[in-house]
Amino acid sequence: MIDLTGKTALVTGGGKGIGRGITLVLAQQGANVAVGDIDTDSAEKTVGEIQAIGREGIAVQLDVTSQTSADEAVSMILERWGHLDILVNNAGIGRLAGHAGVGPDDDWEKNWDAVLDINVKGVMHCTKAVVGHFMEREYGKIINIASGAGRGPIGWGPPTGSSGVGSPYGPSKAAVINYTRYVAAGLGRSNINVNAICPGRVWTAFHELAISERQRTDPVLARKDLNEIFAQTAGDQIPLGREQAPEEIGKLTAFLASEDACSITGQSIHVDGGERMA
Repeated sequence: MIDLTGKTALVTGGGKGIGRGITLVLAQQGANVAVGDIDTDSAEKTVGEIQAIGREGIAVQLDVTSQTSADEAVSMILERWGHLDILVNNAGIGRLAGHAGVGPDDDWEKNWDAVLDINVKGVMHCTKAVVGHFMEREYGKIINIASGAGRGPIGWGPPTGSSGVGSPYGPSKAAVINYTRYVAAGLGRSNINVNAICPGRVWTAFHELAISERQRTDPVLARKDLNEIFAQTAGDQIPLGREQAPEEIGKLTAFLASEDACSITGQSIHVDGGERMA
């Protein structure tokens, strides 16, 4: 059903993890894909995989915290391909390196600023960079990668620490879900679809860091492989009994970017094996 032949896409944070999975699925379905990433080495590697599929790919250095960088990335894509059809706002972080958000010396404000700057303002910067082009053509697909954490915690959340403010990750993704709805409402008459995807437990650097911290504080886990711990945790907590793969997020992205989903907008859809059902 899904046919993206002749379409062009920009995937932010497309060099690794979920972004790479999305990028490769879009290419498999016929799209040419620009891999926007602050890490140009990983972007170039993913472009090589796109080309191996038989599609065009370009690596674009992109810092989503900068409106100038976002504008320049889109200009480069338009110069190369003449049009842009799909924006996937995937770039994001869980927290700054070394900031657990719970220690007495943790600079919580710096951590919150960084997470909100990338996860929320980054989505806004890239949306702003494409929206004029989309409105002029009266066509465009925007897919924002949010998280189930944006719906609230499941059971006991992590401790808030001495700062008492907790982690910025969930609130940042809640903002992405809400922003998706407002932008979808505003752009609907211009034939622009805007949706969000909430991935479940996908093995990425984000979860690797969290599992490694659990391992350091739990002697029972000390000799276990990190991926094994992750898979077991996912199996115990998810109704379908397994973790999710980046390509599964990519498949829903491809569907939402296609004409098969032309009447879907303003939605946030979970791909999490049933971990959240509301």
